[in-house]
Amino acid sequence: MEKLFAIIILYVVTVNPAAAQESRGRRSDIREHAMKRLTDGKHDDMVLYFTSNSVLADDKQMIFIRTVDNSNNIWTLNMETGEERQITYFTETSPHALPIHDFRQHDYPALNVGSVVLHSKTGMIYFVKDRKLWRFDLNGNGRVLASLPSKVDIGNCHVNEAGTKFLTCTVDDRAFDLQDANHSNNLDIDRYIRQRNLASHLLVYDTDNGDLLLDETVHSAWVDHVQFSPVNDSLILYNHEWAAVDEGIRRLWLFDGRSHIRLRTEGDGRSRDDGVSHEMWERKTGHLIYHGTYAGGAKFIGRITFDDPRNPSDYTITEIPLPAECKKYGHFSVSNGNMLVSDGHYALPDEKESWGGEWITLFKPDWERKTVELIPLCRHRSSWKCQEVHPHPVFNHAADAVIFTSDFEGRRAVYKVDLEPSDR
Repeated sequence: MEKLFAIIILYVVTVNPAAAQESRGRRSDIREHAMKRLTDGKHDDMVLYFTSNSVLADDKQMIFIRTVDNSNNIWTLNMETGEERQITYFTETSPHALPIHDFRQHDYPALNVGSVVLHSKTGMIYFVKDRKLWRFDLNGNGRVLASLPSKVDIGNCHVNEAGTKFLTCTVDDRAFDLQDANHSNNLDIDRYIRQRNLASHLLVYDTDNGDLLLDETVHSAWVDHVQFSPVNDSLILYNHEWAAVDEGIRRLWLFDGRSHIRLRTEGDGRSRDDGVSHEMWERKTGHLIYHGTYAGGAKFIGRITFDDPRNPSDYTITEIPLPAECKKYGHFSVSNGNMLVSDGHYALPDEKESWGGEWITLFKPDWERKTVELIPLCRHRSSWKCQEVHPHPVFNHAADAVIFTSDFEGRRAVYKVDLEPSDR
């Protein structure tokens, strides 16, 4: 691994005063932290998609996906000894290097890497393969729970806090007719879906017997990033993926078991022309986190707090514009507390131009004061060349380390950076 050099920089920045809300961002004295490769570096490995944690509740084991000759399998890593152990032994391959969720899927039997979710408390692993819902334990004992509908494409998945319900989403396979015909982009797919009123579905299955518990139709939408609320699993967060127009008010949705609630509306500096991304629940509170870009160009982080997290009828939207050096693409995920971590956004003033960010950075927001402290931890140096090398950082459960993917050593591997007491 390349040697990491320490840097110390101190300055104070103020965000664009034209942004919707006044905010100050501060970067503290920072020493670049050392990052450690966890997987062997001889194969192509990745953490689970950001809607699932990859680490078991005791922080002693991690689940990751290894791809060998285009065949995807699930492995576990002992975080204390470094021992790797294979969980699944599938040999089927994919016509693409790794299927996430944005092309036809009914014609191959490989494990869908975007579907893999871990229930951290029990170690049970759930995923979709060959149009079937599978369940495996850490000893490699697995079985098929249910068969999924035909002629649909599967999105990301989730499991509730109790480990009793598995959630996934599907979209009508005809949504990708344009992609097959002329390699159109994802915005064209959203337009095509709405023009033809193609539907997505929210599907919930019992994780014990595979019974279908919910099949909820979402019309004229490409639904993804489905997640149960951690405090009330009758609340399902989802998005309208790759909204071609009005993303600022079309992205974030909540299904409460009866109705579909549009969460982000116009007003207080918010516009339908804003970009919004990567929504997720806070782990303990039942509130929501997301991020985006205002129509004027400033980046922001947002939070939706419910007066009663078990009843979504009344809520408050708070957004904090980010400092000017937060200008690159990236994801956010949450800790068990108030910290966020990103694989993008922050950039040094003299950093080379690139689409995706280079840093794993802590964000410590004060939502009442609408300020945020940035603590860059390390350069992940991912190439960002495809979804599978996006770092997708996640905290462990103690929130004293961040796990992420990078390909800077030539192959895709899983890395860890430890937080220091002063970071927290």
